[in-house]
Amino acid sequence: MKILHTADWHIGKLLEGKSRLKEQEVVLGQLVRMAEENQADMVCIAGDIFDNSHPSAGAEALLYQTLKDLSANGERLVVLIAGNHDQPSRLEAIAPLVKEHGIVIYGTPRTRIPSGKYGKFELTSLEEGVFSFYYKEEKGVFVCVPYLSEKSLNEVFYQSGEEEEKEAKNYAQKLEDLFTRKARWYQKDTVNLLMSHVFTLGSVKDGSEQGMMLGNSYLLPPEVFPKSAQYVALGHVHRPQKVVGSKGRIRYSGSLLPYRLQETVVAKQCCLIELHPGMEAQVQELYLDNPKPIEKWVCRSYEEALEKCMENRERACYVYLQIYTDTYIREEQLKELKKYKEDILEVLPVFPAQQTEVGMTAFAQKSFEELFLGYYMEKKGVAPEQEILDMLRDIMEKEAEYETNPNENQGD
Repeated sequence: MKILHTADWHIGKLLEGKSRLKEQEVVLGQLVRMAEENQADMVCIAGDIFDNSHPSAGAEALLYQTLKDLSANGERLVVLIAGNHDQPSRLEAIAPLVKEHGIVIYGTPRTRIPSGKYGKFELTSLEEGVFSFYYKEEKGVFVCVPYLSEKSLNEVFYQSGEEEEKEAKNYAQKLEDLFTRKARWYQKDTVNLLMSHVFTLGSVKDGSEQGMMLGNSYLLPPEVFPKSAQYVALGHVHRPQKVVGSKGRIRYSGSLLPYRLQETVVAKQCCLIELHPGMEAQVQELYLDNPKPIEKWVCRSYEEALEKCMENRERACYVYLQIYTDTYIREEQLKELKKYKEDILEVLPVFPAQQTEVGMTAFAQKSFEELFLGYYMEKKGVAPEQEILDMLRDIMEKEAEYETNPNENQGD
């Protein structure tokens, strides 16, 4: 069974007030082609479908067309859950209409879908957030847990009159209990999947999702996910990555596009997983092309900035422009820059007294991977190959795993 894992589409998201629907349409088209070319049997979308709870008509139209294309008229099963940016009731409103196309929607953890025919797939609803299905003589069991706040988790998990037990457990413990309860449906001879929209301990967050964290209360250690789940498809974190300590069994596919400058460090992707009962998941990373990248240009003068805008006037990209100058950038100069490059998002003048401070601040704000990339490109003149980046991430992951569980790495 082949499953395509994607998440965090954020359809309708703006970049400094500019719509990105056209780029999202292009990259979602790439996703559809990947599903077709790799003969995916199922597509899992792990939350944050829209960027806000009241998407525009254009954003909704793009979602509906993409879901229809992914499902291939019911030949491919498409399962999606709500993230913290989604309005669950809005997503679930179309569920009866898309059922015949093989599309399954879980807006809340209390959602229980009706059993029956979903496209060419016969689904059996086992309980809230859990269904089973047969495909090519293999049976699958799928646990779906949309985004849960502390309040909504308490509503799902506890009956009234259990206040003492409610207060005794933290967020991670409650979710572990919830996952464990649902994982009882897994069998040794079934394909066992879990999908959720959560933060995990040790995950690298470099996008707009950072603002959703409140201390460490919502961070889940990898141990909360049932070991009987052969693959755990996660959403919420925009950088694609393996969860620390999971050996790739638990993954974030990441967002389809970079949604801020800090997200441009790592290439965007989705994951193709091949699963069979009783076997480890085989995961392939499929990379997406960004139709309009976000860039930062650093220029030593206004004249250099103007020349760069003229040279790149035909190239599609968003630009944050930093100019070293002794004087303020005048209004007519800004207009001249944007005459050649209309997608300049910000012009930041840097005066001589600020230069040392700006350099130190920028250095302190960068991640280790960003510092490595900058050093490599300065020395080599080109970006490092993907193999080198993968090796670096493996080393960083092992280091983070050691810091998380130091006792497990010590000898007798």
